[in-house]
Amino acid sequence: MFKVQGINHITIRVSNLEESITFYKNVLGARILHKGNTDIYLDVGGVWLCLLEIIDAKPICKNQIGVDHFAFTVSKEHFPKAVLLLNEQNVRITRGPLQRGGGNTVSFEDPDGNEIELFTGSLKERMKDWK
Repeated sequence: MFKVQGINHITIRVSNLEESITFYKNVLGARILHKGNTDIYLDVGGVWLCLLEIIDAKPICKNQIGVDHFAFTVSKEHFPKAVLLLNEQNVRITRGPLQRGGGNTVSFEDPDGNEIELFTGSLKERMKDWK
């Protein structure tokens, strides 16, 4: 056995790198760390996201095995601003905003339909509600 120290990075397949860069910068405040020909590394709240452009990419069906979504922590005081920004940017919201699992949550899609969640609670708060 070995010890994992944490998440190093998450790679997301996208169909249009430039469109996705704009989305992640404008919606999540991503900062560019490195840009290659078909990929880019972004910093989003201390998490490295790699966007990897796949030419002729096809969307994954929602009932297919794989990653369902990924979530970022947002403070309770910034949550209303985040929801407002999502609406101003005409981002497709898939659930919420609502209170769930001990916090406020809103789920939305990036340009390729990858689902992202913003959540204000902690794992401890979530587990109190989901015994």
